[in-house]
Amino acid sequence: MAKVYGHYAAVNYRESYGLFCCNGICFNHESPRRGIEFVTKKISDGVARIYHDRAKELRLGNLEVKRDWGFAGDYVKAMWLMLQQDEPDDYVVATGVSHSVKEFAALAFDAVGLNWEDYVVVDERYLRPAEVFDLQGDASKARTKLHWMPDTSFEGLVRMMVASDVEKYAT
Repeated sequence: MAKVYGHYAAVNYRESYGLFCCNGICFNHESPRRGIEFVTKKISDGVARIYHDRAKELRLGNLEVKRDWGFAGDYVKAMWLMLQQDEPDDYVVATGVSHSVKEFAALAFDAVGLNWEDYVVVDERYLRPAEVFDLQGDASKARTKLHWMPDTSFEGLVRMMVASDVEKYAT
């Protein structure tokens, strides 16, 4: 609710008071700084722990769920571009491509030379009863008006997160 309220508050202040307010509707924006409570970080951290013999398995929920994951740094560039426009507007910031949790896990384990199927365990405790199966954004407006495109590929994002966590556990 807070995000929706913030969105409409910005629209209201823009339309009512002429303030330069933009909304960035950002799909999943990930980085090595992501909190452990998010599945992407849970995976990259779990892979690093397994790689360094600090864990034996990684427990996840629904592996088929898909999300539009992009690099937070790319999304910040889109936000900066929004603020450089002559007129304020609202934009969706997304890669336009969704990937499954399974794909994320497979790439993460591959980054350290391991097979994900040897370590990932589906745990019913992590299944969500009201899960949205596939979330994918349409950033065509941002691409057209801001000339924005994400620079970091999905594979590059996964490798970046895993490398950061592998380094964290190296000492």
